Amino acid sequence: MLFENDKIRIGPTGVKKEIFLMKGRNDILRKGKRFEIPEYLSAMGLNAYEFSAGRMANFSDSPIYEQFRVNSKKNDVAISIHAPYYISLTSENPEIYQKSIERIANTYAWAVWLNAKRIVLHPGTYGKSKIKRNLTKMIVDGINSGIILSKDLYPKLKEKFKEICLCPETMGKLGQIGSADEIIEICSETGPNKARPCIDFGHLYTRNIGKIIGRNLYMPVFEKIERDLGKDIVENLHIHYSKIEYTGKGEKMHHSNDSSWGPNVEPLFKIIKEQGFKPIIINESPELESDAKKLMDLWKKMS
Repeated sequence: MLFENDKIRIGPTGVKKEIFLMKGRNDILRKGKRFEIPEYLSAMGLNAYEFSAGRMANFSDSPIYEQFRVNSKKNDVAISIHAPYYISLTSENPEIYQKSIERIANTYAWAVWLNAKRIVLHPGTYGKSKIKRNLTKMIVDGINSGIILSKDLYPKLKEKFKEICLCPETMGKLGQIGSADEIIEICSETGPNKARPCIDFGHLYTRNIGKIIGRNLYMPVFEKIERDLGKDIVENLHIHYSKIEYTGKGEKMHHSNDSSWGPNVEPLFKIIKEQGFKPIIINESPELESDAKKLMDLWKKMS
């Protein structure tokens, strides 16, 4: 089945340079290299990694990324990629909107070069528009245009693009498009073979100003995804998790998963176990792989 996960997978959205160490000659530790990230994570017991291209404007294939692809397959680490933050599919500026479409198209090629099967995307902001329906149409049209353009720009890769899913993400600030309902609607109108949700429960927690917690934060979202998009989609979700500080406007900053901010992950893991879900969970806390390992250790203990 397209985009089906074989098991629950957990990993970070980056690695910290100061602790990313690999064994060199005579077992002396040295700084790790980018293509070694999958091997490094696998040794920690992790099996997912999200390549952060949020601030990247350009990207090209190279021997380094060929080694990265080989490494990810060899070490059974599922790769996803976060698309550039510069994308805004709700911009009223035609030039910015068109550039956003081009960036989506380019990110499809980047995903192939990384062996990534999922592209996480920030849809855009509300801006001055008071008609949300118009914004949804802009986003859906922009996604479809980006997919079409990707095939025109990279014809040799177009068959591989069929293996890649675009994942619009729920967002944590009230000025951003990205409630669970909005993301589900975008995916529904784009189609499940093109787009599926990236559910960031930390963002939903801050979007609701911390008022919805525990099982009540998680289960209604899963139920709505199953009703509106289908059982196979809810079973194989792409999930972001971290604890996030908020203000009256929503998300303020990410914290370590040991912090007192929410949301707590235990209710999420209980639901995943009960329902037999197999999501990919990407840790987005500042502690990156260290907190991802804590999540994996907790999951193994609970399951």
